[in-house]
Amino acid sequence: MLGTALCLLGPGAPRAALAQSERSIEGRLSLPGRTARGVSVAGAWVTLHRVGPDTAGPLDSVRTAAGGGYRFRYRAFGDSNAVYFVSTNRGGVNYFTPPVRERAVRGGIADLIVFDTTSAPVPISIRGRHVIVTVPDSATGRNRTVLEAFELSNDSTVTRVAAGDDGVTFDVALPPGVTVVVPGQGDVSAEAISVVAGRVQVNAPISPGLRQVTYSYEIPTKREPIEMLVEQPATVLEVLVEEPQAIVTGAGLVNVDAVTIDGRPFRRFLAQDVAAAQVIRISIPPSASASSLRLMMIVTAVGAAMLLGLGTYTMRRGSAVARRRDDDPEALALEIAALDAAYERVDSPNEEQKGEHYMKRAQLKGRLNNALAKREGLA
Repeated sequence: MLGTALCLLGPGAPRAALAQSERSIEGRLSLPGRTARGVSVAGAWVTLHRVGPDTAGPLDSVRTAAGGGYRFRYRAFGDSNAVYFVSTNRGGVNYFTPPVRERAVRGGIADLIVFDTTSAPVPISIRGRHVIVTVPDSATGRNRTVLEAFELSNDSTVTRVAAGDDGVTFDVALPPGVTVVVPGQGDVSAEAISVVAGRVQVNAPISPGLRQVTYSYEIPTKREPIEMLVEQPATVLEVLVEEPQAIVTGAGLVNVDAVTIDGRPFRRFLAQDVAAAQVIRISIPPSASASSLRLMMIVTAVGAAMLLGLGTYTMRRGSAVARRRDDDPEALALEIAALDAAYERVDSPNEEQKGEHYMKRAQLKGRLNNALAKREGLA
């Protein structure tokens, strides 16, 4: 296997790049159980991957032992920035360890917890819903962009999957008249998000824990007020509006301190423990609108339920809204490694720094999972 990997570098590869250290990754595969160790999963295939700027691909595969354990011994090769990680698949859902560069990795981050799947109606709760409303685009002034982000929580011990090809795992109503959405950067692939009969539908598996779904759409400026239905309870509801004279009502939203994003102020409205069957109304006087920047970074405060994490979204304004298609596994894995390296250099991180690192890492890992699943034909 090593010889094959070295050949991938090509005859021009520098000798120094090939003489790297021998390494090992040792972990355990388990299902959730009544004890902290869970239930061992024996006989399952786990695969060691390498991702680097030069080459990428699987290196080796083994079956887990009777106690669910596995071990890989390998020799690092090629570009020294390459990272290594382990994956497995259960019920059509991929699971990955974080990418590592350490010489010896065992337990902890090398352990993989997998879940059984079900198409039964496992409850998916909304921990956070965040709405960002911009000023009209600078080109025509006819439309404004709205971005919505959901933090979904599966508090069970099984992964919810769609029942059949046309099944969904999560859906939500769009404002009246909206028929097209642009998927954003989250924990589900763009192909898993669609619009059917005025609703955003997600058919991606939702495993236990928190998962993020984001999308954006354009709404005509003449459609006032903007109305959004709260169909399910939400732990945190947040609305950011760029126009300073905007009026936001409904769902118990309260005007709190404004936030500044990329030098531009946004009014912020917040509510907690929001009940279902309510309507958010956003009214914007025509004279309040101004021109939007063509490019701006939207950073929203997620709230207490998300440990002060920061979710970052990019919106490009103009004749259309486009999402960044960072579907390159190599780039994503290296970005995670760089993020971890920067975090390790922080002495005694505070709660905000911890939360920010956690959220950024979770978002990148979700995108890496999707990118790898696409490459392997599993998504």
